[in-house]
Amino acid sequence: MKVLIAYSTKYGTTTTCIKRLEKALQGMEVHTVCLEREQPNVRDYDIVLLGGSIYFGRFRPALRQFLKEQHSLLMEKPLGLFWCCGRTEDHEYYGEKHFPKSLRDHAFAHIFFGGTLRIPKSSWIDRFLLHSMRSAILESEINDGEYTPTLPTILLESIDMMATYVREAARRL
Repeated sequence: MKVLIAYSTKYGTTTTCIKRLEKALQGMEVHTVCLEREQPNVRDYDIVLLGGSIYFGRFRPALRQFLKEQHSLLMEKPLGLFWCCGRTEDHEYYGEKHFPKSLRDHAFAHIFFGGTLRIPKSSWIDRFLLHSMRSAILESEINDGEYTPTLPTILLESIDMMATYVREAARRL
């Protein structure tokens, strides 16, 4: 059973999630491809997992292009979709906005993997914008004078859930 994990990332959060997913799929033939570096042939795989990071409200260009160019082939394969985002309160919106409805309806899974704000790895302009966004997140969490921070984090249970769905899809083939 050949599984393709095709993804895009800006600062590495998605790569961290993919490494966890690869471990959870141990025993299966898994090929990971960063779409910024390589364009895989979807026909070569039995199951396809596809996703990436939301960077200032959008998927990276390589993933957007891959979704357009490979849409019809993706509709022929068992498909799992995932995304990472530092704005966890908006994750459902981003999942619906960036994956076409036809792919979401076809997919055996459509899962949010969480996210992080990786400020030290960012460019100076991104650091400025991320600090502003982080401040807005923190300020929004002050409720009746109580402060309970909920900064974004990777959701390990969501990644493990995707692995479970992949194994179920493989059994059905």
